[in-house]
Amino acid sequence: MQERLDIYNEAWQRIGTAPRDEVHEKGLLHRVVHCWILENQQPVFWFQQRAHTKKDFPDYFDLACGGHVDAGETPQQAMLRELGEEIGLHVTEKDLIPLGAYRAPDFRMPGYYDREMSYVFMIRVDEPAFELGDEVQRMVRVRAENFYQMEVNGRETIPVEMENAKHISVSRTRWCCHDGEFQAMVLPYLSKKNSDIFSVED
Repeated sequence: MQERLDIYNEAWQRIGTAPRDEVHEKGLLHRVVHCWILENQQPVFWFQQRAHTKKDFPDYFDLACGGHVDAGETPQQAMLRELGEEIGLHVTEKDLIPLGAYRAPDFRMPGYYDREMSYVFMIRVDEPAFELGDEVQRMVRVRAENFYQMEVNGRETIPVEMENAKHISVSRTRWCCHDGEFQAMVLPYLSKKNSDIFSVED
């Protein structure tokens, strides 16, 4: 049975539930969770490459983990569930660093209308042991400086570390769109906690 999501009015008051497909067909306001994973010892982010079989944005590179908040769930419950289902990372709520809620810009394309509030979390890791679900093709690493150059300075391609430390150049057009979230939610955390995080050379 298709998952149901809580839906909201413009004042972010809950007004009921709806099936996921209807939410994206009509552009109903709903909640999602996003997780950014940052290594403790190096200024490196982990991202996922979405599975080739995904209905939306197959093979695109995306945040380490994300998903919808099901009806009746808290964002924390949804984030822990998605981490386990998508990438096999089993943590507790105390491991989640809440960065806040971000009203993402509306996104529209034929047959798909996305209007959402993103509850954004950070996880700091040493050596993550991922067990990937069907929705994820692989996990990749990107130096924080390079991701900053793409998100903030508009760099067209950045190096991405694949399996066996192999690097490929990935165009910004191959990344899922999360306009403004890095600058609004992640960058303030990094600047406060890691003053030298962007001093790494390519």
